Amino acid sequence: MKNPIRPITLLLATASLLAATACHRKEKVLDIQTPGGGIKVERDKTSGDVDIKVDDKK
Repeated sequence: MKNPIRPITLLLATASLLAATACHRKEKVLDIQTPGGGIKVERDKTSGDVDIKVDDKK
């Protein structure tokens, strides 16, 4: 009889690797919501890139 622990271990290791690489590491710098729209500023923790999103509800 084969050892069932090895396939389970490989499956869990693969799932954790995919979860770690697929996750976007961003922190919220600013989030403003107003009746006329909103502004969201996020910074990527790994590269330092800044994303600015403006939502205009006109």
